[in-house]
Amino acid sequence: MSTSSSTLDYFLECLSWVPDLRAKAMFGEYGIYSDEKMFALACDGTLFFKTFPETIHYFADTETKAYPGSKNTAPANPEWLESERETLIQVANHTLSLTPPPKPKKRKC
Repeated sequence: MSTSSSTLDYFLECLSWVPDLRAKAMFGEYGIYSDEKMFALACDGTLFFKTFPETIHYFADTETKAYPGSKNTAPANPEWLESERETLIQVANHTLSLTPPPKPKKRKC
């Protein structure tokens, strides 16, 4: 089951305070970016964040991954989207602060 456009719009609305926010289609789902850093994914109608040792404690479910073989992702706790937007902001800010910038693309000859 892929993420519907209305669900993606909802996730983007929840994260609307994030600067330079955009979603990019990838493999039937979406990567969520800020300033060219991918910090979250929308997969199967669920918002997933990249995780780091410093952020893993935020998540109630650390077993479910964004896709088979995925490492370092965890689903956002449902209450963050429903009623705890301050926590959503805190987790997103912490994740963005730890996410490295993308590697420069190699020029094709």
